[in-house]
Amino acid sequence: MKTELISTVFLSEKRKNTLLMLMERPATIDEIKDSLTGTTSAIMAQMKILLEQGLIEQTSDEYSLTYIGKIILRKIKPLMEALNVLEENKEYWESRDMSAIPDPLLDRIGDLGQIMVYQPDLNHLFEPPKQLCLSLKQSTKASTFYSYFCPSCPMNYAELAKKEVEFDLILTRSVYTRLKEEYTEQYEAMMDSPSSNMFICDDNTVRLGALSITDDLMLIAFFNKQGIFDHKKVISFEDPARHWGMDLFEQYKQIAEKVK
Repeated sequence: MKTELISTVFLSEKRKNTLLMLMERPATIDEIKDSLTGTTSAIMAQMKILLEQGLIEQTSDEYSLTYIGKIILRKIKPLMEALNVLEENKEYWESRDMSAIPDPLLDRIGDLGQIMVYQPDLNHLFEPPKQLCLSLKQSTKASTFYSYFCPSCPMNYAELAKKEVEFDLILTRSVYTRLKEEYTEQYEAMMDSPSSNMFICDDNTVRLGALSITDDLMLIAFFNKQGIFDHKKVISFEDPARHWGMDLFEQYKQIAEKVK
């Protein structure tokens, strides 16, 4: 029975996607067919298997999860979401040092959803992705962590401060020192804003390159397993990813010192 149910869920993309769809709400066969690719006969064959295994049931013209289906999907949905995130960019994740992520958030890695791995060319190596720059200009709130000095950071966050956009900025001590000493005007603009908060953490406290959460995206950058920051960044525009990023950011903020 165990093997049959596992096989039923995982060995067919059509079955898996149907179950995930029905986890959200009951659906008619036409709605199910519209969400899947393939012939009607191929889809109906998979529906028959789900019915025979007791994972779904039909009432009138709608299909829905049975209690068994609901129990199983609630348990394995996080696994399926994690597999979707990790398998799509397997080489990237295999090369990352993810020690900066607490275990409870690693368990929720599937929350990142549909991601893009951003890799700048040599001419834009130290520039943030355009998606982040555009998002910062439009956002009403931002939360950012940097363990390296981003040349555009002083100007970007000074502009947010002048517009009184609410933001929290966590920097490692060495990055903070450079900002304060070399970008005095921008630093003072940030410190003078009643809507901004700046925090400092020790250089070796957080083993992460960068993290930024805005109104519509989450960006995270890891060191690779050799301890090198290669400027590759993960970007997601999904709400669960933003919530995941904020949970991580709040943990970092708890161990940082607020600049007064």
